[in-house]
Amino acid sequence: MIVKNKATKETIGLANNGQRLDNFLMSYIKNTPRSHVYKLIRTGQVRVNSSRAKASTKLNVKDIVRIPPYTTSEQLKPTISQEMIDKTLENIVYEDEDIIVFNKPSSFAVHSGTNIGYGLIDIMRLVRSDCERVDLIHRLDKDTSGCIIITKNFRALKYFTSQIDNNKLEKKYMCLVDGLWDPAVKDNAVDLVRNNKTSKAISKFNIIKLYKNSTLLEVNIITGRYHQIRKHCAMLDHPVIGDDRYGNWDINKIYKKNGLNRIFLHSSSIGFYLPDQNTIKTVECNLTQDLEKFLKSHQ
Repeated sequence: MIVKNKATKETIGLANNGQRLDNFLMSYIKNTPRSHVYKLIRTGQVRVNSSRAKASTKLNVKDIVRIPPYTTSEQLKPTISQEMIDKTLENIVYEDEDIIVFNKPSSFAVHSGTNIGYGLIDIMRLVRSDCERVDLIHRLDKDTSGCIIITKNFRALKYFTSQIDNNKLEKKYMCLVDGLWDPAVKDNAVDLVRNNKTSKAISKFNIIKLYKNSTLLEVNIITGRYHQIRKHCAMLDHPVIGDDRYGNWDINKIYKKNGLNRIFLHSSSIGFYLPDQNTIKTVECNLTQDLEKFLKSHQ
């Protein structure tokens, strides 16, 4: 449905204090091309306190932003059942005034998207509508389960994003990989390429258990690159079992026949510094029942 929006003036609150003007507009004017948002700023149609502003302008509390008329497309919002809300609340494993740590099930997307009416963040914004703002600070793939952090205010968003940028967030995963892992391979760094940009990916590996033809690993990712564990293990010739993108199709097919219907990758714990504290808070999420069941029958 096409919607024509009239010009409005928005007063900046604590939720957007310190946010760049372009990022604020992106979140306010949804389903509009990024190039069009920048054009609105560049041509002076967007004003901050009645003056022209740059895309990089940092907004302050009580600033008044003029939003010019714009046309956008809107889709009907999906109905989120009470059952889904209750299940989501049951999977909160830690919460304070700043953050929520959620134990994400497999096959549960964190964002809405193509053929997905809503995701985790949409539900959390509904059930925590009294919060200043609710944001994901990192992501998990749809079929990866385990710990994920959600912030409840802009101060926490900036604070925890800084921890990610400085590699201070301790994220540990459990994964089952093909083949017998060499115990000598504990710390490893590789170059990963995405969108023509090369980035260093550093992972630490610890063997939990060796099976006949596979290895259960604990992986501590020092850097947080896109699909880091999946790519890293595949590059070391030990693809994660059940990985349909970087893994071995023939091997995955065998394990699927034996009851594994997803990628064996789980975010088992996450450690972080709380504001104004110098000690690390660690939250753990136990291995899911389907993965536990598979391991019991795995040889």
